[in-house]
Amino acid sequence: MEPVPAKPIILYAEDDFDDFESIKEALHQLSDQPVLLHAKNGQEAVSFIENATVLPSLIVLDLNMPIMDGKEVLQWLKANDDYKNIPIMVFTTSSREDDVKLCQKHGCTFFRKPTLYRDLLHVAQAMLNLCEKSAV
Repeated sequence: MEPVPAKPIILYAEDDFDDFESIKEALHQLSDQPVLLHAKNGQEAVSFIENATVLPSLIVLDLNMPIMDGKEVLQWLKANDDYKNIPIMVFTTSSREDDVKLCQKHGCTFFRKPTLYRDLLHVAQAMLNLCEKSAV
């Protein structure tokens, strides 16, 4: 459908700018490859995806966001044939069993937001790995 971008594109839907900046820093410590785009809520993420000329290699969703939350975005993506195969990572503070089961049901990766930077680097590496898998 869309041409493969020269660099992987990660769309991160996150309402907390500090959390976005932290993962941006961790990603750039590991690689200069990904283009990290920020959506401040789920509706911004949906609008970006609907208007994109090149789809993201990975979509990262916080579950708790205003306007449209990560669960709604996840369900919208999986219900849409054009977007349902884009890899999705849920990256949240939630540890609710229902949230973990929702991710398992939709085949997406689930990570709780860590408190230690070395653990954040692990999550950033997982993001890069998901981008590599989607490029194949």
